[in-house]
Amino acid sequence: MSLNFGRPQLSIPGPSIIPDRVLNAMHRPSPNIYEGALVDMVETLYPDLKTIAQTKHDVAIYISNGHGAWEAALKNTVNAGDKILILGTGRFPITWGEMARSHGIETQIIHYGMQTDADPSHLEDALRKDTKGEIKAVLAVQTDTASSVKNDILTLRKAIDESGHDALFIVDCIASLACDEYHMDAWRADVTIAACQKGLMTPAGIAFVYFNNKAKKARERANPR
Repeated sequence: MSLNFGRPQLSIPGPSIIPDRVLNAMHRPSPNIYEGALVDMVETLYPDLKTIAQTKHDVAIYISNGHGAWEAALKNTVNAGDKILILGTGRFPITWGEMARSHGIETQIIHYGMQTDADPSHLEDALRKDTKGEIKAVLAVQTDTASSVKNDILTLRKAIDESGHDALFIVDCIASLACDEYHMDAWRADVTIAACQKGLMTPAGIAFVYFNNKAKKARERANPR
């Protein structure tokens, strides 16, 4: 016999607790998907999402979890055979790299384990050594869900600038958007990835990819799916 008479709570590094007012708002019949309140609401989501990420640039909404946003960001910016540099802080950047390799993308990883954030001097040095410009993107996670390691995104951006490298800066904010301070435009991230089940505290299933004009240009040479 179970003695648990309270509400079930998922205590894993994953979805956050959904507030009661959000759960209550979901208790309604299926809406009309062709006209009316649901359709009108969708257009209001884009300015709100941009405000949360502090950007004036575009955002795409995907029916997926964060892994789907990872894939969308990769497939629309780099091609099979391209090289990317991954700052391996915690577990999730490593998994992101595994996904990239499954698509034929070459990965270079700077490993930091489960307790250390990325060293900007290592990033700058790696990019300076890439004299042929083979690295097309730098991937970083602001806060790793599995380890709680947090990277200083602005400092990493400055390291990229100091190196003089033209790689895209792609930042995973799945666990941190709306929780930690983040300024996509001021910190000059080219692509930002987020999802709805962490800081936004809604049921999992929707993810977001923010992208600036530099990322748009990269998409022109990519072979998106």
